[in-house]
Amino acid sequence: MSFLLKSMVSGQVKNLGLGGGEESQTEGDTATDPAAAQGMTREEYEEYQKQLVEEKMERDTKFAQQKAERATLRTHLREKYRLPK
Repeated sequence: MSFLLKSMVSGQVKNLGLGGGEESQTEGDTATDPAAAQGMTREEYEEYQKQLVEEKMERDTKFAQQKAERATLRTHLREKYRLPK
């Protein structure tokens, strides 16, 4: 809603020639910043990214451990029942 209002007001200011174009340039620059796009400060965004990386690493280690457990179980079952690979 506020974006619509800003675009309408800035359009009217541009038509009047009061220098509204410079203001929209700075707004366009902040929109490319990923932190501003998600409504966070730069520090919050960096902390959020760190947290995502840590969670991904935890998931990957858990997955690797489960994969190793399954492989061990398969090996034991093959040995027990003398099954080929």
